[in-house]
Amino acid sequence: MRKILLFVLLLNVFALAESCDIKPLPPFLDSPQKQALAKVRDSLLTSLQTRDSNEVFRYVDVLKNSGYGERALDNYELIQIYCLMNQYDSALVALVREHYRFINKSYEGVWDCSDKAPYSAFEDELLDSLRIRADLQRQLKLISEGSAKQEYRDFANLMIVVLQDVNYNNTRLQYSGLDNEIKRNSIQQSRFHKYGSRNDSSDDENKTLYLDSLIEKFIVFKNKYPESEFKPWITKQKEFIKVSREQYFESKQYYRERFYTGGIGGEYFHAIGRGYQINGVIQIQRMIFGVGYWKYDNLCNGVVIYMGVDAYESKYIKTFPFVMTVVNKFEHNPLGGGLQFEFRPWISELGRELPIGGYLTINARYELLYDSEYINRQNEETKKKLRNFFHLGIGFHIW
Repeated sequence: MRKILLFVLLLNVFALAESCDIKPLPPFLDSPQKQALAKVRDSLLTSLQTRDSNEVFRYVDVLKNSGYGERALDNYELIQIYCLMNQYDSALVALVREHYRFINKSYEGVWDCSDKAPYSAFEDELLDSLRIRADLQRQLKLISEGSAKQEYRDFANLMIVVLQDVNYNNTRLQYSGLDNEIKRNSIQQSRFHKYGSRNDSSDDENKTLYLDSLIEKFIVFKNKYPESEFKPWITKQKEFIKVSREQYFESKQYYRERFYTGGIGGEYFHAIGRGYQINGVIQIQRMIFGVGYWKYDNLCNGVVIYMGVDAYESKYIKTFPFVMTVVNKFEHNPLGGGLQFEFRPWISELGRELPIGGYLTINARYELLYDSEYINRQNEETKKKLRNFFHLGIGFHIW
């Protein structure tokens, strides 16, 4: 009876599979075709339980050649069947092809042709039996330690490292209702998903070493197996790693694009001894212009004006020399120059998502002024004198 059923099923599906215009097998509705496929899947499960390899792959062939493709037997289910039956070479090849298809976004418009169906239309005992084995790292480890040829075992070890944060997407298993096609379709595009950021270290050096080590592993494998069938996957992954490396530094070091580019800010300084200085600053490329109010004894009660050049800038520090004058209520206007050093304890993360960012600074400032009419009020003598000033302060800048 089973053979008659299979024969009838094959006649039906061959008639349906003449072109890629096959209408999607209703995944959530009963139909004679689906019921027939369901019986084949039940027989496949029985053969798996008895470890009958010949029967297992006979039913696998029936499902895969039924014209319904992955809607009859998911490639993920097939990978687990290969592993269960110790056919590790086939498991690895199927896995690499599936992942390569995923990373090349071949599931766009998935329901318009049978060979692009995202997964089977069944949630049955076969799926329940196989899903507990849907552990990517476990399967790769089985392959690397199994009886596959050395190239395959080496490649499985490579995939263990590259895909250490990746696993199969079993989101669909969370849905109890088979009639909700919207929920099922919503995860068609994501066959694999990432756990998170195991290697997304905030340490730039460690992240660089990790990404560079992956690239080196690809090179070693390609040199050892120059004719490997896995070369397309390796080439694509190498491209992804390089892009990931660039994107990582763009996100973590976006400020590099803004060195010597300018901004506006405000600063407050306390003069060591007595007095204070409040400045507004604008920078255009490397040129820095500042104006503010400076109160220091009788020498510098007035407006301070200075102009400098951004000499060195990195993520955390910046230094620039400047020339300056103080316009005050006295007849004398001291002239001079100095050097300012800035340390940035905090930088906003807005610079990557928005066109502006900000940062706080802790500043140290040295100034040397020449005042030709410095008044010594104790003896009311006029003297020419150079004077040194040291300031400590804080600032906030929009970048």
